Amino acid sequence: MSAFDNVDNENERRVIGEFLDEVRDTASALQVLLGNLRSNSVPAAEGLDTLKRQASNLRSQAQALNLPVMKLVTHRLDEYVADLKAVAGSEIDEIQVFVDRIEKLAEGETVAEDDVPKVVRALPARRTADIDFGSIEKKNVEILLAIPEKAMARIVERELAACGYRTSTVRDAFEAIEMVVRTRPDMVIGAMELGVLSGVDLGCALAAMPPTQGVPYAVLTSYELGHAKLKGLPPRAALVRKGAKFGDDLAETLARFDIT
Repeated sequence: MSAFDNVDNENERRVIGEFLDEVRDTASALQVLLGNLRSNSVPAAEGLDTLKRQASNLRSQAQALNLPVMKLVTHRLDEYVADLKAVAGSEIDEIQVFVDRIEKLAEGETVAEDDVPKVVRALPARRTADIDFGSIEKKNVEILLAIPEKAMARIVERELAACGYRTSTVRDAFEAIEMVVRTRPDMVIGAMELGVLSGVDLGCALAAMPPTQGVPYAVLTSYELGHAKLKGLPPRAALVRKGAKFGDDLAETLARFDIT
C-alpha cells in the first residue's frame, strides 16, 4: 500500500466519521420532532415539511459514501416520507422505525451481507398516494422499479400498491444493479430508456450474474415483441407494454413469475 493509499483511506474515514456525526445529530432532532408531532406541539404540515427535508438530505449524503446499508435505509425513508400528504399516528410510528434503525447504524451497528434483505423488508412499506391501505392485504413481496420518468413510475407504483406489493424505485440501471444484489427483490421492472444503459442491457446484466440471474425481470416499453430495439432481451424476461395493454401485461407478468 502506497502513502497515497494511506492518505485516501484516512480521508475516507474522516468523511464517513463526519457524516455519521451529522446523522446522529439529525436522528436525534427527528426523535424530538416525532415526539412533538405525537403531542401536537408542532403543526403537522410544518413537521412533515421538516421530515421531508431531513430525509432528502440524509439520502443525498449517504449516496456518496461507502455505507451500503445506510444508503438503503435512507433511500427507503426518503421514499416513504416523499409520498405522504399528511402525518398522523400510524405514519409517525412507521417513521420511528426508520429513525431507530438509522440511529443504530450511525452508532456502529453492523449488518451481515446475507441479512441485508431481511433488514430492508422489515422497514415499513411506502404509502403510495391515492391508495386506501386499510382495505388492502399487504404482501411480503418486493418489486424494484428502475424507471427514471417520475410520472410513469407513479403509475406502476400505484398498480402494484393496489395489489398489496411493496415497491422501491431507482432512476438508473447502475443503481438498480446494486439494489438487486443487496436487497434481492422478488421482481424487477426496468424502463426501456435508462440513460447510458437500456432496459435490455439491465435485463442482460441481471441474467448474466449468478447472484441475480434468478430474479424475475420485465422491461417496460412502447415496443412490441420482435422490435429491433428489444434484440438481446433475455428469453426469460417479460414485456410490459405501455398504454392500453399495460394492465393486462402487468397482470400476466405477475402470474407468469408466480408473484402472489
